[in-house]
Amino acid sequence: MRKVFVVTERRADFSRFKPILELISNDEDLDYDLVVTGIHLLNSYGKTINEIKEGGFKVFKTVEMFNDSVDRDSGAEMTKALGRVTIGLVDAIEESKPDIILSGFDIGANLAVSIAGAHMNIPVVHIQGGEVSGTIDESIRHAVSKFSHYHLVSNNDAKNRLIKMGEVPKHIFVVGCPSIDAMLSVNKSTPDEIKNKFDVDVKKKFFLVLQHPVTTELSDAKRQIKETLNAINKSGVPSILIYPNNDAGSQVIIEEIKNSNIKYFPTLSLNDYVSLLSYATTLIGNSSSGIHETATFKVPTINIGTRQQGRLRPENVIDVDYEEYEITGAINKILNDKEFQKNILYCENPYGDGNSADRIIKILKKINIGNKVIQKRITY
Repeated sequence: MRKVFVVTERRADFSRFKPILELISNDEDLDYDLVVTGIHLLNSYGKTINEIKEGGFKVFKTVEMFNDSVDRDSGAEMTKALGRVTIGLVDAIEESKPDIILSGFDIGANLAVSIAGAHMNIPVVHIQGGEVSGTIDESIRHAVSKFSHYHLVSNNDAKNRLIKMGEVPKHIFVVGCPSIDAMLSVNKSTPDEIKNKFDVDVKKKFFLVLQHPVTTELSDAKRQIKETLNAINKSGVPSILIYPNNDAGSQVIIEEIKNSNIKYFPTLSLNDYVSLLSYATTLIGNSSSGIHETATFKVPTINIGTRQQGRLRPENVIDVDYEEYEITGAINKILNDKEFQKNILYCENPYGDGNSADRIIKILKKINIGNKVIQKRITY
């Protein structure tokens, strides 16, 4: 039996690991050790480790990465957190003795576990490398790829980019984005249930808003979120705001959200998020969800700024700058452009079909995890 080591830092990565862990749980050839860290452990972000446990997932260890009492709104604190979690993960790996490290995406704790795995001669398998974006995520994602021995990518665009980065072509597998698997498996709430919980009528137009900080544009974070909030207020359409992740700049955004007159929630469960997203008139902000997932539900995305710059786009995405008038223009297009509304119904999602986890399980069971794969060499 192969043991797979997984670390989750926040809801964004756990939603993608979730369908994979569910399949591992029912596979006689695989087992997993799950470490929970990051904002999963913070009260200010809903202490979502409880949701993980309530979902039936066994937690091997918890590792402190952030602290509610510490000002996290800086690149320096992000770096210190990366150091803390690396030390804790090394201890957990030594105890677990896994056969494979399953890393993912562009999140700090997954960079830490990839560095640890590579140094400890454990094969690292990276999900969703090869994509392009803005903010610190871009650097983290490509760094994880260079520490990884196998790559499970969303599409051929990402595969070709990894080959250009010198990764071994036969170690790259196109599997799609596993978050789509998780979202399609959700038993969505009814309109009445959503009305009772969120006081929003999904039979009418409403916006879902999720805007994260861009770590390379910290000095502009306040203006950026104000432009978004002004456009939403001007539209007169009821909206639901979700707190950003806890990257540097997040506290500035949260303060502006709190000072707005728009309904907001610090965090949402996967079930609540999918239920709201599937009924929403549009998703506004700069979350990768707007690139990876909305096309599956035929929901338009207003993608603001540089955070997702360079990623392969479905046809439902409208790109705008951090300017109120551009966001307003995109809102008007979604509300009034009949041709655009019609095209949305037929858009395809280039990030997968909801069967990624099945493909990943088969790969985890068949890949060579012997010593020969540990020594990496660039291919050019």
